[in-house]
Amino acid sequence: MKSRQVSVLLHVFEALLKDASQAYPELKESFLKDYERIALYSQIRGLTVFTLDLPNLDSLLLRGLDTGRLCLEGPLCHAVSKGTRVPRLFSGLWLRVFEKDSSLKLDSDVTAVALLRQLTCLGKSLRVECSQDRVLATLENFHDVEGTLREPTLQWDLDSLDLCGKLHISLADCVGLPFAHRMPISGQLSIYTGLTDGHTSVRDRDLLQQCQRVADIVVESLGYFDPLSFSAKLEKYGLGIGFKHGPGAVADRLKNHEKSRFPNWPHKLQQTFPFGDCAFMPNDPRDLPINHELASRLICVPKSAKAPRLIAAEPVQHQWCQQLTWRWLESRLKSLFKGSFVNFRRQDLSAEMVAEASLNRKLATVDLSDASDRLSCWTVERIFRRNYSVLRALHAARTRYLRSDESLPGSSFFIKLKKFASQGTATTFPVQTIVFLVIAIASAIGDDEVTMESIMKLRNHVRVYGDDIILPSHGYARLLRIMDLLQLKVNVAKSYRDGYFRESCGSNAYRGYDVTPVKAKEIVADGPTSCQAVIDTSNNLFCKGYWHASQYLISTLPPRIQRGLRIVGRNEVGYSGLVSFSGSDESHLVKRWNSRLHRYEGRIWRISPKPQFETRAEFVSLLDFLSRPHNPSIARTVSVYGRARKITSDLLWEPLNMGAHGNISLPSDRVVHVSSTFQGRRIRRGRRKTRLSLRSTA
Repeated sequence: MKSRQVSVLLHVFEALLKDASQAYPELKESFLKDYERIALYSQIRGLTVFTLDLPNLDSLLLRGLDTGRLCLEGPLCHAVSKGTRVPRLFSGLWLRVFEKDSSLKLDSDVTAVALLRQLTCLGKSLRVECSQDRVLATLENFHDVEGTLREPTLQWDLDSLDLCGKLHISLADCVGLPFAHRMPISGQLSIYTGLTDGHTSVRDRDLLQQCQRVADIVVESLGYFDPLSFSAKLEKYGLGIGFKHGPGAVADRLKNHEKSRFPNWPHKLQQTFPFGDCAFMPNDPRDLPINHELASRLICVPKSAKAPRLIAAEPVQHQWCQQLTWRWLESRLKSLFKGSFVNFRRQDLSAEMVAEASLNRKLATVDLSDASDRLSCWTVERIFRRNYSVLRALHAARTRYLRSDESLPGSSFFIKLKKFASQGTATTFPVQTIVFLVIAIASAIGDDEVTMESIMKLRNHVRVYGDDIILPSHGYARLLRIMDLLQLKVNVAKSYRDGYFRESCGSNAYRGYDVTPVKAKEIVADGPTSCQAVIDTSNNLFCKGYWHASQYLISTLPPRIQRGLRIVGRNEVGYSGLVSFSGSDESHLVKRWNSRLHRYEGRIWRISPKPQFETRAEFVSLLDFLSRPHNPSIARTVSVYGRARKITSDLLWEPLNMGAHGNISLPSDRVVHVSSTFQGRRIRRGRRKTRLSLRSTA
């Protein structure tokens, strides 16, 4: 499998260099030598060249764009010569961005930057299994981070979270701790002095107190959280009951159709989310669940070749209540800020700010390392101290213990968590978004008075999506210091303030131009989902102008799939296929007239989930029914449950786009080669088979 991936990546790489040759014809010979080097490296290093070595060059490029000087270190960084301090690989492009002494050019070529990023990031996000050593290193880092977190002040390990007499807790409490217990993160920028010999500066206390004031105003403005009344409100408007199951695995190891049985319901959850009101249907003859809390299960899922992703499979009853809490936090933030600062559904809003910031440099972009693992209960209890209803719900739905999955290497473990929650918990994303938003606003306000009016003045300058933060550049240093004091770690290698490059929420911009590379998730079309992933990657490359690379990826698809792909306009909605800048075209498809539906149809390839239904007459099926939003236009049966969804693909008869059944020429900008003969279906009443043939070249 890996050898096939290497072969496909090499051919795509060769096609990318052809696209680069069209932009820079004078570098054609240099690109041929670059391809020979990559081909040689791939024979020695295999897939690692594309997943680890080339992405290292991208990291050096981005750091050079931000600092103004290229520092050569790591693999594939051999300099051209002593007098030319740029990498030998793609030297023609490097010299259009940096001077020979490795300093950034004042008129650096944006096209060269985009090409360098695409060549180095092609296989960066490829879904491959990590080596055993990297998995063990990730687990070791997980334990190291957990061991350094502060112990919470409130009793998070008990069934009840009592705030009586403890409202005085504040983020500034860490200033009074001995230096050895504050554990500053190494490698971070420390602009404020006075952290020597166990003493802290007054400036640090002022920063944290300012952050606490922002937290109190924002969190208190969220209002009172009553799970039952909020659930009833959602149901009234046909939006479901708010409670729902997540799509992934659970610690109980239950299948999807078994989740609503709820074999356990701990007392800690019962106090805030009563089982009889939240997960029990009237007249249900089943026995009540037992008072038992399962530990969440730590599992490893593929992320990239550099490191895997560790997530926690939550107990099904906790996940059920966490989803309602997330829904409430989302609705309250939307109502409070009117779409400013935070929007859980739209990352494109951050992309717009990134493009503008790369021109005027007024905004900085910040990325965090191990964001969820470093967010402690100590920090969360202080951020939400003024809203006990939210804090109580977060405590009730939180899992206190974590155990390792049997599939993880090394010895098994069972620990009591000091972090608020791991990835995989439904409340992790909204809670960390609120925490980081508070820190960003406090950093941007500086020493000014904190009021809701002063906070709202920053609505066009601060935006947070998970651990991706955008804030004014003047608040960058303060944010680094606050993060350091709260044991949160800023990834300075992926945070940008000084240069003209900005990155946030997957959008990259340099001097106002989009330089986001296409990162392939799947490169080999060996199944329905992988075929669709290859088509999506091809379309992304095509829209970026890498037409040779896009066409090669399409050529790797089976011929029957190529014949069934419609060509759609770039801005058309509701259709899938190959993207074109010249509108849609379906003249090459096998067509028919559907006399029953009175419409033209084409033989089109697409993937679709195939649910496997089973009939249940239990009360849990009614609970599943109520948890889904109500759509009056779709008839549903309460007792029928889609147990599993199997992704299938086939050539299906679908309605054609308007005018597609006429004699329309193929858009010349979309390079499509259909060399095989189209076989039409046999027409009834003895008509002969129709045969269509089409070959189009750019």
